[in-house]
Amino acid sequence: MGKIKSGFILPHPPILVPGIGKKHIKQAQNSQKAFEKAVKELKAQDIDTIIIITPHGLNSQVSIPVYTSHVFEGSFVSFGLPAPIYNFKGDPELAREIIKNCDFSSSCTESLLDHGALVPLHYIYSAGIKKNILPIAIAYLPLAKLFEFGRILARTIKKSSRNVAVIASADMSHRLTQDAPSGYSPKGREFDEKLVSLVKNYDVEGIINFDEALADEAGQDALWSIAVLLGALDQETVTAEVLSYEGPFGVGYMIAALNLK
Repeated sequence: MGKIKSGFILPHPPILVPGIGKKHIKQAQNSQKAFEKAVKELKAQDIDTIIIITPHGLNSQVSIPVYTSHVFEGSFVSFGLPAPIYNFKGDPELAREIIKNCDFSSSCTESLLDHGALVPLHYIYSAGIKKNILPIAIAYLPLAKLFEFGRILARTIKKSSRNVAVIASADMSHRLTQDAPSGYSPKGREFDEKLVSLVKNYDVEGIINFDEALADEAGQDALWSIAVLLGALDQETVTAEVLSYEGPFGVGYMIAALNLK
């Protein structure tokens, strides 16, 4: 019988990869240290597979893409870092079972990892954690529907032989400062403060029913992957810990550990 051992919310800015961020990474030291702490917690757990929900994959409007490849690879070439190339084994058996059990998911044969998956995996890989991975892209569906997918994910895991960690790759508002990637909006800070508070209090209902207008104005890509994670943990007793939050480059980064009792 399989089990979800833990959940994490991790950001995905390439600037947190030392070879890319270089001297600028000092401005995000809180995030770097929290990332390392989260990965240390993950390394101590007995897991077989890491499921990572990415908002930058081959996203869909109608179905949730579940990656069925046997192997995955990725690099940060597009961010000016030609090496190394990261290689991971997949978990196609579990992926196919998820698709079988969910009529609004679909098979994705892509084997090249996007930065939404690869930034968290860089820290995991660098810590010497060599586990199978199962990437899942988000779909632009209502959060309640993504939450339902997470519940199906949990039921499928429990019927398997896998111990699993589930990671929601999630950046917060992209509109925190005048020079932010998506321009500035005062709603950016409001969104981030509200979501950080909801995660701290593990207010699942508050997150699933988040104000859509505020989320849209904030320019975020966090809620979709977090909704899947919350659905996966729906039947568990969870203690949430926000390890860090900051927005030094106009984008909010939250790192949180969702610990299971």
